[in-house]
Amino acid sequence: MKEIARRDTLQVIAGLASATAIGTVAGRHNPAPSTAPPDVVPTTADGLIDANIDLLRQDDGLRTLTTAALQQRTQYASAEVTAGSPRDVDALLADVKAEFDTDPEKVHRATAFGDVGADGSELFDGYAGVVLNAELSAEDIKSGIANLDNVAFTELDASGTVVYEPESADGPWVGGLGSDRVVVGTEAAVYDAVDVRNGEAEAASERLEGAFADTRDGPVRFAGRLPDPSDNDAVPASVDVGGGRSIDLTPLDHVSTLGGAVYRDGDVRGLETMLDASDTAAASDVTSLVSRLRDRLESKLQDATVADIVGDVAVERDGATVTASVERTTEELRSLVERDSASY
Repeated sequence: MKEIARRDTLQVIAGLASATAIGTVAGRHNPAPSTAPPDVVPTTADGLIDANIDLLRQDDGLRTLTTAALQQRTQYASAEVTAGSPRDVDALLADVKAEFDTDPEKVHRATAFGDVGADGSELFDGYAGVVLNAELSAEDIKSGIANLDNVAFTELDASGTVVYEPESADGPWVGGLGSDRVVVGTEAAVYDAVDVRNGEAEAASERLEGAFADTRDGPVRFAGRLPDPSDNDAVPASVDVGGGRSIDLTPLDHVSTLGGAVYRDGDVRGLETMLDASDTAAASDVTSLVSRLRDRLESKLQDATVADIVGDVAVERDGATVTASVERTTEELRSLVERDSASY
């Protein structure tokens, strides 16, 4: 992490949460408590990832799988992209501290939210934010971003709440959300979160809240809706598999929401993703589709260990809900890290 571009600021934390999931996978267990998503996620958001940063930082198993994910990224991305990138958790945290001039241990929770897109050719409509629960003020976060990328800010007021506007057109906005909470993101996302906090706008939609509540408990939880292929040109109708054959993706038209979690259960770390279809017939089609996509990905992967993990993903249907899940023990993840470390 030699440099983090301004447009990548939102992805630093959301990307860490997502990368953490790459190396893991989950089995079916008891459902999570019916917990609502963070109360400042605006109703305009179509998806969210909520990460307990303290657990991600302190749990040995999760640190191991995060390191595995970082090393896999180094293997599969270009040398130009990964030059100077951290290859373990300690290096990642050290880079964040150096670049932002902020101790990452002061950040306890991060919730990334955004819009998956509607009409047009873009999958994301340029609407995204990250809510940080931290021992940091909006001014602290603003100063950290300014230190990182030499961005100047103008202080504004939104119904008594401080908001910082970047002088650069592609710089992130920053807003205060009361005690120990700050939002960073695009202008609309920051103002929406501030309005929710001030009681001037509604929080997460009932559909998003329900999808999030159905996920199992874990240090990383996520929920959202799938973009509608009929409304968005960025969503393909099929995937070409060669030889004039393709995998039809239209069954996903009938998936209303998805949700899931990275979890820990004793010595096991895992990922579980659930897709809610319109009815059992649609769910049956989605089950077949996800199974075919899993098999295709497994056959394309050059790394035998990662291919083995993908191949172990279980795809099951329960009524109108399709669940994809896989798990690994911390020792299995540690062996993966040790093997990849030896190749450097």
